[in-house]
Amino acid sequence: MQKKLYSTILLAASFTGCAHKEQLTASDALLGNWRLTAYQCSCPPGQPVPDEKVTFDVNQHFRLFRNGQLAAEGTYTTGKGSSCTGSSGGSEDIITLNATSPTTYVPKGTYTLENQTLTIDQCSAADGPRYTYTRQ
Repeated sequence: MQKKLYSTILLAASFTGCAHKEQLTASDALLGNWRLTAYQCSCPPGQPVPDEKVTFDVNQHFRLFRNGQLAAEGTYTTGKGSSCTGSSGGSEDIITLNATSPTTYVPKGTYTLENQTLTIDQCSAADGPRYTYTRQ
């Protein structure tokens, strides 16, 4: 009887030990290196996808490379907000990249993360660009 009770307690303890899983935040999911694989814009037809990579680190910093050269760096924040239409009531995921040089253009807007794909949409509904990155 005592062996059976001990086995039951041990089995219950092993189940509770596996129950805790660390939750990733939106910023954690962004960490790493991303390569631009698609670019939707109001550009002339046949425009090639720019050679662009972005890296997000654990300290909320980013580095953006264009044509293999550092083009911008700074901090980034994520949160909830409204898209360009304002119809969402402030419930969309928003990413803002703040470059150390205020004259440097960096993507910002609503974002989605699906599998290994990051999409940043700067109001494509109103002809703004949409950037699609793949995790490297």
